[in-house]
Amino acid sequence: MKTCKHLIGLTLAVVLLFIPAVTFAADSEISVKLTNYIGNQSSISLSPTGFYQVTGDHVAVTDRFSGASRYETAALASDSQWTNPKTVILVNRDVFIDALPVIPLAKKLDAPVLFTQPDTLTKTTEKQIAKFNPDNILVIGGAKSISKDVENKLKSYAAVKRISGKNRYVLSENIAKQMGNYDKAIVVTGNVFQDALAIAPYAAANGYPILLTEKDKLPDYDLPKQVLIIGSSFSVSDAVENQIKKTSTVQRIPGSTRYELTANIINQLKLKADKVVMTNGTKYADVLVGASLAAKKGSQILYIKQDNVPSAAKSVTKEKASYAYDFIGSTSSISAGVENELSNHFYLAGGSTYNLQINNGKLSLNHIKTYGNSLRIKPETYNESNRISLNGKEYLGTINFSIESGKYIRPVNENIPFEDYLKGVVPNEMPASWSLEALKAQTVAARTYSITKTGSTVADTTAFQVYGGYSWNANTTKAVQQTKNKVLTYNGNLITASYSSSNGGYTESSDEVWGSSVPYLTAKKDTKDPQTAWSLTLSKQQINTDSINVNQPASWFASKNETNAAQLSGIKNWLLKNKETGASAIKIIKIEDFTFSGTTKGQRAKTATLKVNYAVKNNNGNYEANKTAAMTVPVTELRTMIGASVFKSTYVTVSQNGSAFTITGKGYGHGIGMSQYGAKARAESGDSYSSILKFYYPGTTLTDY
Repeated sequence: MKTCKHLIGLTLAVVLLFIPAVTFAADSEISVKLTNYIGNQSSISLSPTGFYQVTGDHVAVTDRFSGASRYETAALASDSQWTNPKTVILVNRDVFIDALPVIPLAKKLDAPVLFTQPDTLTKTTEKQIAKFNPDNILVIGGAKSISKDVENKLKSYAAVKRISGKNRYVLSENIAKQMGNYDKAIVVTGNVFQDALAIAPYAAANGYPILLTEKDKLPDYDLPKQVLIIGSSFSVSDAVENQIKKTSTVQRIPGSTRYELTANIINQLKLKADKVVMTNGTKYADVLVGASLAAKKGSQILYIKQDNVPSAAKSVTKEKASYAYDFIGSTSSISAGVENELSNHFYLAGGSTYNLQINNGKLSLNHIKTYGNSLRIKPETYNESNRISLNGKEYLGTINFSIESGKYIRPVNENIPFEDYLKGVVPNEMPASWSLEALKAQTVAARTYSITKTGSTVADTTAFQVYGGYSWNANTTKAVQQTKNKVLTYNGNLITASYSSSNGGYTESSDEVWGSSVPYLTAKKDTKDPQTAWSLTLSKQQINTDSINVNQPASWFASKNETNAAQLSGIKNWLLKNKETGASAIKIIKIEDFTFSGTTKGQRAKTATLKVNYAVKNNNGNYEANKTAAMTVPVTELRTMIGASVFKSTYVTVSQNGSAFTITGKGYGHGIGMSQYGAKARAESGDSYSSILKFYYPGTTLTDY
């Protein structure tokens, strides 16, 4: 059962007395440093639900292929993917119809596509061919597209083959014949370039030929059993579709615009599009280069405009979680503004798991990209539909990751609406199954306790308040909603709404712990607290040896562990600081005496005195044994030394027998302010949350902030 054990500092207690409640707005936000559930990790798994995006300067993976001419652009793109291809394909720079069906064949041959002038082999292209040093060059189109003179010049670099046809439709059929066997074909209009090249990467990936048709008349060629028509009936008429249906099963992918068409292809064919080639949908040469590049890389192509990304393309990059973009052409084709828009964020795929880790001192996301020392991931819209899981723990809102101490990834849940923050606190500070009135009292205390920290970053641990992110519960959410804006004030100022798990039957006065008296945090009997008892046993003899008067080598002591080693580490640190400065290590051999003295206003032990026998490691590396020291400290300090999770409160006594000291106590926590178990009991007996708060914070006023 999770409850809070707060130990709030004096400074905060004093400051809160003088901060007016009216300074806080209902729409305040708070940020939380996540350590309690995340821990210190060098790797964190991220799994989004809904739409989450990585944001920042150039977070997406981007590349641009831009030459001074279409020849250079094609050469740059092909040079990025091919080193020494066996085949190079050559097409006319302007006669786009010849090149439309060639991409699937280029994929089959693993061949780059280059441009040339019709009557002269373009110098840039010639240089690229020489660099590739291919075995074969495939010329597409008749002599009017690429002349015999160009063909003859090409023969000095490789064997040349030409594929031509009496018209564009025959040419597409002749190219299809080079594809070998296929069970599906793509039918597109032969009047525009956009439709054929939009489907080209998909056709290439699957080995499907692209066949051209007139709008209202299907050429006389054989079709396979399955046909995919690209474009609306304005491009390929219903009459042509009906004719195809006589021999084949037909699917059509339409698009009211060229931009919508590329998006529809990706969506209707359920294609993966995490990597996308972006081209200006009005630039034939750029689109052909983009289609060739996409086919080679196994990515998809999207048409966009020079100065904006159409909504259809934006939707694809969002739904398909695109994170890598190749831009084709100069800024006259796709502006720098568009490139920046796409490069400065990308969506994570909902339901997928990504790994964020430290790589060479920098944050690296799932092999997507390595960043600097920080990375921000935020929801498209802050709501419960958009959530992100960190190592299995869900959170709402933005998460900023940074590298801490050079080796840990530290997330901060940024700018959470304050009331939502409370929804993540209350079920982690008090069991959500408890009575609603107890939960409401806890909510008001938690709200009052933390409202002064809006606009800043707080811990998610018991050092402040335990925050569990989107670990909301219907009962605790109801408590937050039904007490919305309610806080406790004293003389018009917010109070220090301290609370703990259990006070053991008596609340503690603030001055006994903080040294400063707070009028509404007083000591008094609490008949409703369950006074749960606990005990802790410390052995007198911690290391069993008959030779404690004789110096022992370091190895001997190193092999010996104290019986209560975990509980004694804080005491050893105290001895190193106060009695054995300069020593490197201490081993406690025996606890010779242990007493409590004095009583606080809250009936707790005030001072602890221990006498311990120990060995200290000297400069020679040996241990000097049989050293004895007495230590007198406040019991609150001793509790911290031994560990607050086992030394549960200072409402204690100590007894001894022949072999051990037994600390017996009641309650859990510092005992100041509200007892959570006491609040539970009071709610179960019929007290309202306002009555519960009035008992534990006497003289305060329940009001709106």
